[in-house]
Amino acid sequence: MKGVSDHDLVKKSLDGNEKAFREIITRYNVIIYAAVRSIMGNSDETEDTVQEIFVKIYKGLPRFKGKARFSTWAYTIARNEAVNALNRRKKNLYNIEEFHNLAASNDTPEEAYSRKESARNIENYIKKLDKDYRAVIELRYLAEKSYLEVADIMDIPIGTVKTYIHRAKLRLKELMTPTFQNEQIKRGKA
Repeated sequence: MKGVSDHDLVKKSLDGNEKAFREIITRYNVIIYAAVRSIMGNSDETEDTVQEIFVKIYKGLPRFKGKARFSTWAYTIARNEAVNALNRRKKNLYNIEEFHNLAASNDTPEEAYSRKESARNIENYIKKLDKDYRAVIELRYLAEKSYLEVADIMDIPIGTVKTYIHRAKLRLKELMTPTFQNEQIKRGKA
């Protein structure tokens, strides 16, 4: 169904065309996954939440009026559902899968742990960004969307996307600087 607009896919889906909704899933899976992962982290629950979001999108299709881009509408649902899922999730400090992944790598346990901890820290810093800054970073770097695609999804001008990304990077640098300096001191490199 290449070349078919999102609005036409929505109409066909509402008419019961399963192939049309599968195309919606194909088009938006990466975006939805990136939105969920940025909020929930990389866990088994991320995949489950993505599936639940697509069910919610499917059930919500009759409410999609086409005033905004479909991508913006779907992304908003994904972010809201991911936040809700995170709030429902119990904090599990010791995830057996994380220890398995550490043991499976070629790095020493300390190196693997350090890399995983760094990735977790970056995700935490991204979560501290303002909503719009976080969204552009997620879409650009996690979902690997172009500036133009980010602008379309968020329904903002491309210049605004560039500004948000620039400001988000500055804010991330600001947030990370004390941590980076502390790590350098611990390693004796300061």
